[in-house]
Amino acid sequence: MNDSFKNTKTLLWVEVTSSPDREAAKTEYLQKAGPITAKHGGQPLNTFKVSEALGHRNALQIAVLFSFPNEQAIHNLFSDPEYGKLLPIRAKAFSQIRYTILEEIEA
Repeated sequence: MNDSFKNTKTLLWVEVTSSPDREAAKTEYLQKAGPITAKHGGQPLNTFKVSEALGHRNALQIAVLFSFPNEQAIHNLFSDPEYGKLLPIRAKAFSQIRYTILEEIEA
């Protein structure tokens, strides 16, 4: 296992496709969402460009992997009223967005 993931309890995999001509909304969303995510213990681990979708057609453009202390912290983030205020900006910034919570399987 990659050393950067060894102490990670719960991961959040976020896939997005940016809306064309909406860079200002994307910048505003990212600037405001970052501190709210951090408030709930979320830390970005890595960002990836999706280069190919295997076996399906619905690949999104960018994927970001976040670390959280636990699954409840992720749910707390999404139910935070401050985050709720960002949803209209998020809708402008991204034409598609998908969230997946990942937990390590103990071997």
